[in-house]
Amino acid sequence: MGGKEMKTNMNNKLLKVTLLVAIFATTQVPALLAQSSSTPTDSEVAFVYGSGATMEIGDSVMIHQDSLRYLTGERMSSWVYGVPHQIRQLGTKTKPTGVLLRGIYSWIAQGSLIPLNAHKTQEYIDAQRAAAEAAAAAEEAARLAAEEAARLAAEAALMEAVYVEEDTVAEVKDTVVPDLPFEVNRFSVGVRGGLASLMPQTTPAIGATWGFDALLDLQYAHYWAKGNEKIRLGLLTGLSIGYMQNSKTLKNVNEQYTKHSEGDIDYTIHMDEVSATNRQLQLEVPVMFSMVTPKGLFLNVGPKFILPVHASYKQTLKNGDINAYLVDMGVNVKENVVTGEIKEAEFVHDGVNDQQFDLTIAVGGEFGYEHQLQSGHSVSVGLYANYGVFSTYKHNPDAKYIVDVTPPTAEGLFQLTPNSMTNAYANKMGYLDLGLKVAFHLNWKK
Repeated sequence: MGGKEMKTNMNNKLLKVTLLVAIFATTQVPALLAQSSSTPTDSEVAFVYGSGATMEIGDSVMIHQDSLRYLTGERMSSWVYGVPHQIRQLGTKTKPTGVLLRGIYSWIAQGSLIPLNAHKTQEYIDAQRAAAEAAAAAEEAARLAAEEAARLAAEAALMEAVYVEEDTVAEVKDTVVPDLPFEVNRFSVGVRGGLASLMPQTTPAIGATWGFDALLDLQYAHYWAKGNEKIRLGLLTGLSIGYMQNSKTLKNVNEQYTKHSEGDIDYTIHMDEVSATNRQLQLEVPVMFSMVTPKGLFLNVGPKFILPVHASYKQTLKNGDINAYLVDMGVNVKENVVTGEIKEAEFVHDGVNDQQFDLTIAVGGEFGYEHQLQSGHSVSVGLYANYGVFSTYKHNPDAKYIVDVTPPTAEGLFQLTPNSMTNAYANKMGYLDLGLKVAFHLNWKK
């Protein structure tokens, strides 16, 4: 019985040794062969291609089709494959083994790159062929060793381990890494222009006055998104500076009022036509909600604060005359140097409107299409509109008439004071403009 037990123990030990040899041949021989053919590395990161050729800044490369994600975990876009790229940077503190390509602002594993330089490409092809041959030889050796060692039932255990390993690899490949949240900062330069009007409410009514405006927009926006294929939401602000102009012509204008100067004088001023052009240099500060969709549609909505910096006008009177009725004397005098007359030099008048420092709050909106460039930046074209909902303008009670006459006194003759239609008639100011806008956007991720 003692001999049988000793023989059984020796058989068990032999079975264990055989199993260990089979496992070692299957798992370690390919690794040792691959390790023997690989390029030795030192303590520093070595940037090399699969051929062992040194990777250098400025190399022309392509991204391997099997590479699906950046080192940050984000999925690569389809446009990065099949086109040449140029190496911009090798490694950084946070990504010591990463490679940065021009036009792509995410780090890429060096093993994902195929060299396009002539000598490095041939080295890469030779290395790939040698690696494939070495792998085939190692696989054949491992297979033969496994068959030889599995005679005592080790093959079943070995195959089970291989199946488990293959299932694990397939599971890892099928796992979808979710898009990570990211933030985008944007600086935009745009120009816009179209129809514009100050839209004054007047007494008497002078109707709508239309013209044009042209502005330069300098804007900053900050966006949040949960992934590259998600809608980006953000806030937009900035500063715009520009020019607007609108004109209006009135026919058969009559103004009547009574002034007192050593007796009442009833004045009637008639003008066949009054033409006025308002010009305004203005600043705008937007505070708007902004949205950009994956298909490139964008929408900006929110308040704008509009500050006229300088508001000038030019006004022309045609065929004006003054009729003065001296109430106490019952005498009617027309175009008289004593009671008043309009001279030729006073027909054209340049001046500045009172509302030049008034603030207008408008509700603005922009809608259009944005095209993403390969550099990561973008250009856009769209429509805009702004409508004034509040103005701090206050009418000057001393400016009620386009032609204001100060009656003569014992110390001097009459005085004539011309005013713009806006100064004379506007009780409240509004604002409206709409047109086309184009812009260039510098985008960078936080």
